[in-house]
Amino acid sequence: MIETEVDIAKKQVVKQESTTPLEVKVCEEDKNSKIVKTCDVCTEEIETVYNLECEHKYCQTCLQRLFTDPTYVFPIRCCNKEISLDFVINILTPEETQPIIQRAGEASHRLFCPTPGCERPIHVTAKSEISACPDCRKDICVKCRSHAHPNKKCWKGKNEKRFKKITEKRGWRQCTVCGVFIERRGGCKNIHCPCGNTFCYHCGKQICKCIIGRSWARKIKQTFWKVVGF
Repeated sequence: MIETEVDIAKKQVVKQESTTPLEVKVCEEDKNSKIVKTCDVCTEEIETVYNLECEHKYCQTCLQRLFTDPTYVFPIRCCNKEISLDFVINILTPEETQPIIQRAGEASHRLFCPTPGCERPIHVTAKSEISACPDCRKDICVKCRSHAHPNKKCWKGKNEKRFKKITEKRGWRQCTVCGVFIERRGGCKNIHCPCGNTFCYHCGKQICKCIIGRSWARKIKQTFWKVVGF
């Protein structure tokens, strides 16, 4: 029997109808199947994470907390790699980013008090030469970031080469982030600068002491106390 165009058309319709339920099922499976990822900070399983330059993964909540926590010093870093402010602005609301931008602006005009035990962040203006620490009340030379030296010229500039020889002779190390000189008098060779940078006193290179490591250490400590019954 010769098939007419109508018969052929009917068979095509039947084929399409028979494959429709399968296609719908596949679509539903694709819709319901979501790739779950883990935040490296809170270890929560979530759908959306943000990859930083150091390849650590943050959820939005942890990233927001990182930039809003007043205990963290700008610029914010992970693994000693600075996290771009634009990166955070793109994922937070304008209300959330406003105080972050303000803190970042203040950080660009800031030094740390060199008085042992104080280390208070001090905001300075571009024209400032001397700034007083609001806590210990010591005067700080903005140029060399050490205690003020009235009636004496600052070594920064004319005597910089001489000062460099002194630092090399005494074995002082300069922080690669804020520029302050640090003298190690004992203990671990890993130096934690008041600006938040951590570096090796032996070679001067930065050491990874990022949020991830501190987060895991905190979780291990909490687990330990639960195991011992406290």
